[in-house]
Amino acid sequence: MSKAIAKLIETVPDLANADPLSAEVQAWLDQAYRTLWGIRSGEARVLKSHAQQLYFPATRKTASKEIVETLRRVDRKISGRSPE
Repeated sequence: MSKAIAKLIETVPDLANADPLSAEVQAWLDQAYRTLWGIRSGEARVLKSHAQQLYFPATRKTASKEIVETLRRVDRKISGRSPE
């Protein structure tokens, strides 16, 4: 596992319940976006799309799961464990 992605997965805030405007959540999302942008810019855009859904209570739980899954998918791709 990429060390940068592993650190993001280990430190993910409770996105389903936390205030998406909090400094902690914003800083973590910014770091996740920058990390993915440097690896796979398309996946960074996917992450940003899911992050926008955190602002809506009805989609927050699903969006939080999709954000983590995006990180895991990128890790699998760069590790060669799944097809492009």
